[in-house]
Amino acid sequence: MIISDLNVSDGQITELYVYSSLVKVVLEDWKGEKYSLAFKGVVGVECYSPEGVELCQISVLTESEKISKVCAIAEAEENEFKEYSFISAWTDLPVLSVFSGHVEINRLNQDSQIHLHEYVHKN
Repeated sequence: MIISDLNVSDGQITELYVYSSLVKVVLEDWKGEKYSLAFKGVVGVECYSPEGVELCQISVLTESEKISKVCAIAEAEENEFKEYSFISAWTDLPVLSVFSGHVEINRLNQDSQIHLHEYVHKN
């Protein structure tokens, strides 16, 4: 699944795990379906209490001032990273931005939701 396939309108982030180069986001859409987004090769995160905020979209940028700044600080190549921003439906501002080279998306079922916390700690 690719990020543009997700319908995040009226959805929300229910869980967020941040590790050195890995960020895990659990997203629940308006129908109650849950998805795990695993951002790998993370060089930066900008976060403003994103859990429970109603979302309207996920913006994906390949060039921005923030990408330039984060990559300069991390001494990383800008062309290898994207800015994934989760946009609030109420303010039209990002509540979470992840600067990463790659994201893996999986739909969660009842069994996988129970074990997500254990999975995060193993990976």
